[in-house]
Amino acid sequence: MTKNVFAVMLLVTIFGCKKPGDDDITAYRWKRDLYRARVHSEGPAVFYSKDPNVSGNQDAIFLSSSFVILTEHRRNIQQDSIYNASGRTQIYKYGKVDD
Repeated sequence: MTKNVFAVMLLVTIFGCKKPGDDDITAYRWKRDLYRARVHSEGPAVFYSKDPNVSGNQDAIFLSSSFVILTEHRRNIQQDSIYNASGRTQIYKYGKVDD
């Protein structure tokens, strides 16, 4: 009886803690472009969302480009991190590179 209860608790823990959609196993090669928001005299220099199409945005100024190898989960963490740490003034745009 206790073995069954322990087995059920273990299964619930294993399957209950897995986040759906977060691929933290497969690493991909990404082209990462860094943009910053343009300064305006009438308002703050911020991006109002983490829009992946920032290159079409007139307020986006291209700063640099690099290639990184990350999982999708780590890519999302880096994108959120630079956006929040810069006070919404900088943003990464990622593009998956096919090898």
